[in-house]
Amino acid sequence: MMRKFFHVSDWLLSGWSFFFRWPVSNARTFRPLGVFLGPLLQMIVFLFFSGLGLLVLNDHSSLWAPAFGFLGLSMLTGFFHEDGLADTADSLGVSKFDSQASLEKIHATFKDPRLGTFGVSALVLFWIFRVAAISQGILTIGLWALICLFSRATSLGLGLYYSSRVDSARSARSSHIMQAVSTSQAFIVLLFVCLFGSLLCFGLSDTRMIQLSHVRLWPFVQGLLFTGVFSFFLLGRLVRRSEALNGDLLGAQACLSEVFITICFLKIL
Repeated sequence: MMRKFFHVSDWLLSGWSFFFRWPVSNARTFRPLGVFLGPLLQMIVFLFFSGLGLLVLNDHSSLWAPAFGFLGLSMLTGFFHEDGLADTADSLGVSKFDSQASLEKIHATFKDPRLGTFGVSALVLFWIFRVAAISQGILTIGLWALICLFSRATSLGLGLYYSSRVDSARSARSSHIMQAVSTSQAFIVLLFVCLFGSLLCFGLSDTRMIQLSHVRLWPFVQGLLFTGVFSFFLLGRLVRRSEALNGDLLGAQACLSEVFITICFLKIL
């Protein structure tokens, strides 16, 4: 019984230690598949801080509770995905020539802790979009949690796809996590995470899903199709440009997926 408990806890702690910087919790044995629980763990942390925001804010400003959720999530992850977005944006500022020197410069940009003009601009625009979307007061905490869940799951899912099908995504500079897991098993974990997380969000009283007769499904479907196709080709282009599939690219993809999925939800409400 205890062995089963430690096995399950290793999964959870592996996912936590990979994405979160605080509190520090290390697994007895690191389980790479546990990383794919990350979208669910991040969604739960988002809900926790959003709940704190509801307690702190009065009724007139409670619409800002999701901002507490994103800020708390970002702080606990050490701005994990936002850092990837900034580094990816800075890497796009490097002129790409078919030479080893330009490729090395791109990867040096990924590793540089300093932010350049492109990185700062991307971060500012991303947070402006978040604040502007939250200020509309249209999306509830439950729907924001769904956006958090599916944007992170989309990033990992696309990473699994390219890691198994594109040679450059398996280079020495690429993510070792993607290469350390069975693609089919990782997809199953992601599917479980999306289903369980969705049920959790729909179970929240604040989700208040609109009646189907009032939902504009076709614009929503169009938006999701555009998000999927755009994300698919964008990540593929970035992988081929940098000749690697690293955490920065996946972090940038998570942020961009969040933007487009948010737009999809706004279109139906």
